[in-house]
Amino acid sequence: PTEVHPMLQAVARYVNTLAKTGVPAANRKVAVVFHQGATDFIMTHEAYKARHEGQDNPNLSMMQALKKAGVDLRVCGQATLGRKIEPKDMMPEVQRDLWALTTIIALQQQGYVLIAP
Repeated sequence: PTEVHPMLQAVARYVNTLAKTGVPAANRKVAVVFHQGATDFIMTHEAYKARHEGQDNPNLSMMQALKKAGVDLRVCGQATLGRKIEPKDMMPEVQRDLWALTTIIALQQQGYVLIAP
């Protein structure tokens, strides 16, 4: 895939809409949890290229912009193990958690709402 993933585009539109309509930053808490097929999105350009026919990671710039806008970026540690993605191959903006399921449950307990593709 050479385009930004549609869910990341949706997150960006949501965050921009909240900001433009005056929702304070403290009330714009958004987290993205990468797992399963989306795990490669968290890879640096170099690591992504090695697995995707020399293509840059099309999601990297969007993810950096989301992080700058205050979005919490997380990845499933089990998925990174399964995909053999080393910490050096991950974007520094992404936090690796134990398991996506535990992250999603913990976020929901904090009041986050799950929006799945």
